[in-house]
Amino acid sequence: MIHRVALFVAALAAALTLAVALAAAGFGPRAVPVSAAAATGAPAVAGPAASDPTPRVVVDNVYVKPAPTPASIVVHRTVAGTAVQGGEREDGEHQGEAPEGTDD
Repeated sequence: MIHRVALFVAALAAALTLAVALAAAGFGPRAVPVSAAAATGAPAVAGPAASDPTPRVVVDNVYVKPAPTPASIVVHRTVAGTAVQGGEREDGEHQGEAPEGTDD
């Protein structure tokens, strides 16, 4: 139960911190500044004035040189040969010995 209370308090603290930070940054509710038009009784215009021309958007093409492809490296692994004399064969017999069951 104590863990639930601690999580609730931590969530409340995080939400309060976020609200204070957003209000300090200017994203919260704030008083509308009084302009000269509002002081004379004229309605305030929200957004840009109607006489302002819409800015023209210029699109530039930017070409980026692609990264070069890395060189291919081919690795050929070779196993050094083993000395056959005195070594064991795959079947477990020593070279030079006759297999069991034969009379040579």
